Amino acid sequence: MFKQLLGTAATVYGVLGALKTLLQARQMLARRSSREVSARFLASYTGGYAIWLTYGLSTGSLPLIVVDTVGLLCGGVTLAVALSLRGGSPDVTGHGWASQWRRRAAVSSAARSSGKNRRAPSISTTSLAPGMVSRSQ
Repeated sequence: MFKQLLGTAATVYGVLGALKTLLQARQMLARRSSREVSARFLASYTGGYAIWLTYGLSTGSLPLIVVDTVGLLCGGVTLAVALSLRGGSPDVTGHGWASQWRRRAAVSSAARSSGKNRRAPSISTTSLAPGMVSRSQ
């Protein structure tokens, strides 16, 4: 009897814990921003639920299946909200993460080819404090 009660309590606690990611999704939607939230963390968090769900299915453990299904769904929704607020959806508008990455890569490539990222000239000894010696000497 105690073992069954403990299993039920653990399952309820696990489901409530899995639902907590929806609070983060709600906060992101209210702020219309997901910059404060790590999408990598959410992805690994959701991936953990996927792995445990697979394990629960392989062992036939109903508590694991229930908790991890809820966790996978809630984590997936929260990750989708975070990515959509960052423009992580398919990049049709040119404002998503892929376009931003391509723009940054093009800018840094242009800077390299124009020579703007070359090493700064060494400091002359005239601008050094008295008693200091330049490394280039």
